[in-house]
Amino acid sequence: MARRHACIVGAGIVGCATAYALARDGWRVTLIDALPAVGQGASLANGAQLSYSYVEPLATPAALRAMPGWLIAKGSPLRWRPRAEWAHWRWLLDFVRACRPVQVRRTTEALLTLSSLSRETLHTWLAEMPGVAQALHHARPGKLVLYRDAAARTALQRQLVWQQALGCRQRLVDRDDCVALEPALAASMAEQIAFGVWTDSEEVIDGARLSQALARASGAELRLGEQVVGFDRHGSRVGGLRMASGECIAADHVVLAAGAAAPALVRPLGLRLPIEPIKGYSLTLPVADAAAAPQVSVTDAARKIVFARLGPTLRVAGFAELVGSDLRLAFARLQMLGDAVQQAFPGACDLDGAQPWAGLRPATPDGQPRIGPTPCPNLWLNVGHGALGLTLAAGSAARLASLMRPACAPIGR
Repeated sequence: MARRHACIVGAGIVGCATAYALARDGWRVTLIDALPAVGQGASLANGAQLSYSYVEPLATPAALRAMPGWLIAKGSPLRWRPRAEWAHWRWLLDFVRACRPVQVRRTTEALLTLSSLSRETLHTWLAEMPGVAQALHHARPGKLVLYRDAAARTALQRQLVWQQALGCRQRLVDRDDCVALEPALAASMAEQIAFGVWTDSEEVIDGARLSQALARASGAELRLGEQVVGFDRHGSRVGGLRMASGECIAADHVVLAAGAAAPALVRPLGLRLPIEPIKGYSLTLPVADAAAAPQVSVTDAARKIVFARLGPTLRVAGFAELVGSDLRLAFARLQMLGDAVQQAFPGACDLDGAQPWAGLRPATPDGQPRIGPTPCPNLWLNVGHGALGLTLAAGSAARLASLMRPACAPIGR
């Protein structure tokens, strides 16, 4: 009997995870992306941290209070370029609404549930691909979040107590403990640290390599460097995808995992996706002095910059820019990342060998991805993961696969 055929639009970490999850359930999968290789968009050089316990949304009362200062401060982690687009302003209004404490708690709880599923699912998948984890630089170094303001400690303590009831195992640590957990901090940052939050269960992985491994293991047909321009419709159903080349690729079901490109694709269907591209930057640097480089994952809470060790390299990433689809590399931002490495871990990396990158993180106003069916009976969504795409990809794919399972009955002879 013929297998049901699913076309997935988007070959980043979310799309590739979806391909693997569906293939495990017996689907025949085609993976389509406009870029010439797998994992080349927002998955290429992201922060590399699997932050299962750090999923609080960007929209919080604290962020709303800090935003005016961020927008005017030199070197701020946030940058905003207003656009004359109704969807942009509607997203901002929804973001402000999502900052209500009750909404933040509800969203955080939902994301912690999804992240727990994601951790369990990814570990299962990696066990099914023996020998792959080392090539992906998958490790569990733990994560240390550094705070410079002692006044933040009380609020953090309340957050940790609440998250502990939801299964997170984290603890507040003082300055000396921070340095003991990551000795490389002693060289320059120790005196600036007020306290830290330590989570020993957090992991790192190379998102681009993971995307490629999942795509290979799924057995999906790859259609790379090919642009989807629309849908072939049959009444309320989607019969396939129309390509820029004029070809129509038929499919029993279509999954949209196209990140920031998703809203434009579904607009002709009368569907609205509240997704804003939020631009982030990274540098991938060769480690020059292993003793001076961090072994654990480190986040500088004040600067919103993350450091993750990936084998012989250090990935440093940060910033959130609402500037539309502008992917140009801003020298000032890259310089700030390079300076952050030198200030935190002097002499650890070869800055001349830095590989710069910028990507668009597809963010919903409330921070929750959109996973599941649409009003079109055979069109499905797995989009809107923001900065948590790497962390939530496996769990999101597993959840979507379970929703699509009833549709996977083999086609009769």
